[in-house]
Amino acid sequence: MSEIQYDENKLHYAFYSGCCFQGADARFYDILTQVFAKVDVELHLFDEAVCCGAGVIEERSELTSLAINARNMAGAEKMGLPFYTPCSTCFNVISNVQKRLKESSKLFDQVNEILAEEGVEYKGECKITHTLWMLAQDVGLEKLRERITNPLNGLRVASYYGCHTRNPRDIQEYESSDNPTSLEDILKVLGVDIVDYDTRNDCCGYHLTWPNNDISLKMTGSVVEGAQRQDVDLMVTSCPLCFKSLDGVQSKAVAKMGKDFQLPVLFLPELVGLACGMTPKDMQLEWHNVPVNVRL
Repeated sequence: MSEIQYDENKLHYAFYSGCCFQGADARFYDILTQVFAKVDVELHLFDEAVCCGAGVIEERSELTSLAINARNMAGAEKMGLPFYTPCSTCFNVISNVQKRLKESSKLFDQVNEILAEEGVEYKGECKITHTLWMLAQDVGLEKLRERITNPLNGLRVASYYGCHTRNPRDIQEYESSDNPTSLEDILKVLGVDIVDYDTRNDCCGYHLTWPNNDISLKMTGSVVEGAQRQDVDLMVTSCPLCFKSLDGVQSKAVAKMGKDFQLPVLFLPELVGLACGMTPKDMQLEWHNVPVNVRL
């Protein structure tokens, strides 16, 4: 257990940013810390975290994937804090590793033999969470509601989970994979009108960008067009990688379909921040590829 004394009036998490919060998207760390401060959450970066491998390392060596991610979880265990990652792919990969090691004592021992060379031990006690469940369950909808100073009433919003917090269905125990509600529960507290659309559960194609960019663009365009047909003001996603597709390459994807529209897409913490009284400048909306020209 960590010897650090944490403020008992706040929720504390070991923060694993993943690779997607680096480079051009490093701004999301500042956004997260601002937004979470509004609901008494403090993030603590832990040292020596490494890339989860995004499932690619596992294709070459399952044991290597298991070891590096057990090492990541051990970092949070050492701090005595829940493991929080905003990246849905990191959540998926690391949760799968946790499940595999829980199911196999042989693999658990093999991994710890590897980690022992660095003086690291994975105990299997790590609790992994994601932005959705942190806000909906740990913080709680009532506290979130108390902090709303700019309810977004009348804003028509299409919600989008993406794939990696929902599938495979046995890696998270928070809600139904077939019919999750955490994102909509949060959005209702913000005051928006949630609009259903027929491509809500489709994949945005982000991870196909490199092996087949054409198909990836078609998938992105299809998801966005499904929402756009319902006359929504914007889309919101809880996955930063889906955000990269839906906002970042939307113009190319839509053009490839022979269409001409731009639908604003927000990363969930941005919308929460706006509802909590922060400005578009605070949330750095000027960095979006699709201009966010709606009433906020």
